[in-house]
Amino acid sequence: MTRVLVYVGVLIAIMAATEARPKSAEPKCKSGPVDLVFIIDGSRSVRPHEFETMRKFMIDIIHEMDIGLEATRVGVVQYSSQVQNVFSLKAFSKPAQMVKAINEIIPLAQGTMTGLAIRYAMNVAFSAEEGARPNVPHVAVIVTDGRPQDRVAEVAAAARESGIEIYAIGVARADMTSLRAMASPPFEDHVFLVESFDLIHQFGLQFQDKLCGMDLCVESDHGCEHICESSPGSYQCLCLPGYTLNEDGKTCTPIDLCAEGKHDCQQICIASPGSFTCDCNTGYTLNDDKRTCTMIDYCSFGNDSCEHQCVGVLNGFNCRCHEGFSLNDDLKTCTMIDYCSFGNDSCEHECVSVLQSFYCQCREGYTLNEDETTCTMIDYCSFGNDSCEHECVSVLNGFHCHCNDGYSLNDDMKTCTMIDYCSFGNDSCEHECVSVLKGFHCRCNDGYSLNGDKKTCTMIDYCSFGNDSCEHECVSVLKGFHCRCNDGYSLNGDKKTCTMIDYCSFGNDSCEHECVSVLKGFHCRCNDGYSLNGDKKTCTMIDYCSFGNDSCEHECVSVLKGFHCICNDGYSLNDDKKTCTMIDYCSFGNDSCEHECVSVLKGFNCRCKDGYTLNDDKKTCTMIDYCSFGNHSCDHHCVGVLNGFYCRCNEGYTLQENGKTCQSDNLCNTVEHGCEHQCVSTPGSYHCICPEGHVLQDDGKTCGTCRSSNIDLVLLIDGSKSVRPQNFELVKQFVNQVVDQLDVSPKGTRVGLVQYSSRVRTEFTLSMYQTKEEIKKAVMNVEYMEKGTMTGLALKHMVENSFTEADGARPAGRNIPRVGLVFTDGRSQDDIQEWAKKAKEAGITMYAVGVGKAVEDELREIASEPVQKHFFYSADFTAISQIAENLKLNVCAAESQGEIEVKNPCACESLVEFQQVTMTTLDQLTQKLSAMTKRLEVLENQLLTRK
Repeated sequence: MTRVLVYVGVLIAIMAATEARPKSAEPKCKSGPVDLVFIIDGSRSVRPHEFETMRKFMIDIIHEMDIGLEATRVGVVQYSSQVQNVFSLKAFSKPAQMVKAINEIIPLAQGTMTGLAIRYAMNVAFSAEEGARPNVPHVAVIVTDGRPQDRVAEVAAAARESGIEIYAIGVARADMTSLRAMASPPFEDHVFLVESFDLIHQFGLQFQDKLCGMDLCVESDHGCEHICESSPGSYQCLCLPGYTLNEDGKTCTPIDLCAEGKHDCQQICIASPGSFTCDCNTGYTLNDDKRTCTMIDYCSFGNDSCEHQCVGVLNGFNCRCHEGFSLNDDLKTCTMIDYCSFGNDSCEHECVSVLQSFYCQCREGYTLNEDETTCTMIDYCSFGNDSCEHECVSVLNGFHCHCNDGYSLNDDMKTCTMIDYCSFGNDSCEHECVSVLKGFHCRCNDGYSLNGDKKTCTMIDYCSFGNDSCEHECVSVLKGFHCRCNDGYSLNGDKKTCTMIDYCSFGNDSCEHECVSVLKGFHCRCNDGYSLNGDKKTCTMIDYCSFGNDSCEHECVSVLKGFHCICNDGYSLNDDKKTCTMIDYCSFGNDSCEHECVSVLKGFNCRCKDGYTLNDDKKTCTMIDYCSFGNHSCDHHCVGVLNGFYCRCNEGYTLQENGKTCQSDNLCNTVEHGCEHQCVSTPGSYHCICPEGHVLQDDGKTCGTCRSSNIDLVLLIDGSKSVRPQNFELVKQFVNQVVDQLDVSPKGTRVGLVQYSSRVRTEFTLSMYQTKEEIKKAVMNVEYMEKGTMTGLALKHMVENSFTEADGARPAGRNIPRVGLVFTDGRSQDDIQEWAKKAKEAGITMYAVGVGKAVEDELREIASEPVQKHFFYSADFTAISQIAENLKLNVCAAESQGEIEVKNPCACESLVEFQQVTMTTLDQLTQKLSAMTKRLEVLENQLLTRK
């Protein structure tokens, strides 16, 4: 970084030397490659001549540098409220290409976003894609004249951290704190503040003694701890082998390869400046490769005294026994391991130890099982010589016989006999006891069955078998059964079935209609269509209407087994036999009503159509006269029509839009018009006209000798970025509204248009177009420039160029009025006072129109006297059309003393002009008459619609 610092100092000093000393023919200084990016302030506070000085500052430095793709690369970035990449590091390889691009820079003329520019340089300008090279010094030179409007400290720190060396050059109003926040240390070499742009070159003078060819290490070692090495116009500090240069660029620190991990020692690294040696931990020895280590084998010394085996360990040895032996307390001799002593042998009876294992053994009378762990008693019954009748039972060292359950062992201790349980006398059987194996059971006598207690007996119920065939009830007896009938029934001759007793057959029922026998009695029943009365004997016909479900609209009449509906007087029964319809007396055709017959109950009434009233005869009708109500408000006459009325005016009057009031067709005869010369009536209005050679004045009534003058008009319109594209379209419409008011022709008024922003552009001169249509079309084709606001520069252009005869202005001797109109939306970024004054001194009548953020003092400075007639302002672009309506640019010929074209009334062109005016007037009158005719037709149609 120190080398880059000095190198950039040399570059800046070259520029300073170029300004302060005569040019020499000596070759340029040769130095190492560097990537240099100028970051220049293009904000509105930088005046045009100051920006030119900054341009020259960059060009002078480039001329003194060794430019090339393999030498020094240069890029330029301009910033204000946004960032513009003028050209990148890879764009050009020749100074002439860079100078051309720098001369074409247009100031952005907005805010001062320095932090944004530094971030752009870090992320884009110094990227590989834009031509930045690795391992080449990256240098940024920032030139600014004001305080940044954003934060710079953090982004500048990040840029320096990324390897960019930053020089901060402040001019005039620049903030020193901000410059120091941007620049690289040390600040005395990287921060420069001058009073004006004219002095920007002087800060490089301090580097004049460091130019090419001087050995800067001869005079001083510059604080280098080891070695000072000179280079063209600079120097650098170097360190001895094994040392590295510190961040201060002067002192050295020994290179510790061990600490940096740049060694291959297996265990211990011992550092020396720029080198190292390896060593081993205690108990290890360094191998022949001087890098790896091997543990020392103490068993190899032959003094271990181990009974079985010696094992080497770190810093000593251990004794180890053969498998199946354990080391004794003396740590040298061995004893065989007793595996039965561990308690995990799992032997059921006895464990016997052997070398490296054990086995299990059973006690007498037992045999070892297949699992070689558990024991089983010997089964002597399995030998087949026991002679037991039922079962042989083995015991330890022998056997005995055993009988099956329910048997007892005989005296021979081998055979068995079944036990007789009935002989014990405790069987409790009600009838008989029968012995069986392992017990006894009870048995009942014939005709009885054993109960659930298995001891007592119950007589058999033959009725329960379900085969008795009794219709009602079965009665069991011993070894049989007989049938019995229920109460109210008698047993038939088959002794099984039953018949109900018929009480109606006794002849004492007293029923009016029918007797119905039931069990143990009888009841009375009525014929169909009747219901039994409360005495349960007599009957009454059913009233079906009383059920409430007859659905008759008017009246229900009951009949046997049903009902039917009848209607009230004046109604007839419908086909559904339930609903009723009123009789329509109008349908008989004898009503005599003029309009409409309305049927009512037992008769009819007459009714009139809408807009009519019924006469006293109750049959005929008369149309209602709405005019007779007296609220029609007609100015002249009221005419009644069906359902309404309309107003009609007397002859010579016209009905107005409200349909009520009337206005005279010739207002000039009915109002105080005040016209000095002549009043001309128009439909619903009038206007004043003046005689030939006179012009109507601003009051619209009086006539004067001043007529519309032939003028040369140049419009200066603001095309700066703040106007915005959509508003610029409104500006163009404003210009065309102004043009519409003028008498444009080669001998009449001429119009020129100039657009300005950071520079000035003539859109068309005074002589380019000769008709309104051509001018208005050219205005709409104007393209928006979108830059700064150099109003003073535009005024200068107008005075020096636009009103020259070369651009179409007529000679001053002809006294044709010259008018300039300036349209702007903001504060000018340059001085306007000088050229606004020169414009008015040159005889140009100046109008100033401002919108939005336009400064009133500047507008008044531009406008001619009286200012109030030449100065206009609107807060919103949408209102500028009204300004165009109010703006009067005509100048009286008498006041200007310019030429007035006097036409011969008998000349052909005058006759043609008169004819054209007359025909145009007649066409206008015809159109108005046609419009009135159409309006009357509309009113007539409305009246017909109401009818």
